[in-house]
Amino acid sequence: MLDIDSIARHTATIDDVLRRWRIPSRDRADIAQEVLLGAWRSMRAGRFQPRPGVPDAVALKRWIVGISWRHASHYATRAHRRYEVLVPSAGRLCQDHAPAPLEQVEARRALDDLSRVDPRFRAVLALTAQGYTIAEIAAEIGHNPNTVSNRLRLGRLWFRRVRRRWRRLAQDRREHHPRR
Repeated sequence: MLDIDSIARHTATIDDVLRRWRIPSRDRADIAQEVLLGAWRSMRAGRFQPRPGVPDAVALKRWIVGISWRHASHYATRAHRRYEVLVPSAGRLCQDHAPAPLEQVEARRALDDLSRVDPRFRAVLALTAQGYTIAEIAAEIGHNPNTVSNRLRLGRLWFRRVRRRWRRLAQDRREHHPRR
């Protein structure tokens, strides 16, 4: 059985995964600690079971990357980590860089629609949108590239259906309740 030191040796890998997910540096240490603690608890519970023929060090690294990836993918949904940084007259600072209001509304709708997609597919969609290739995503999460490709295909299909459904509902609402 491996010990806590063998898990702790992978802190650079954990930090790399969190950085790739663009987790703010102020939260990286907390999430890395959760990853290490979760990996240790899982190992003690017997959930670390490397495949036969795979060296323990390689299997452990893949396993820790998977745990880190899951923690990072759930980061955005955990409200207890979010807080606002107060900036005086923020409107003046970002006035030149702010997108048009309609673009902001459309972007928010797209994010809302993305939140309705199955989490397995949402994570692959998000990584693809960040510019990662299927091979890179597969290596990060420890899945076969064909599985990742299939999840990307299904995620895109699901996302299109969600977008269509909500657009249709909004259109029906406008037709049945016209503005005065």
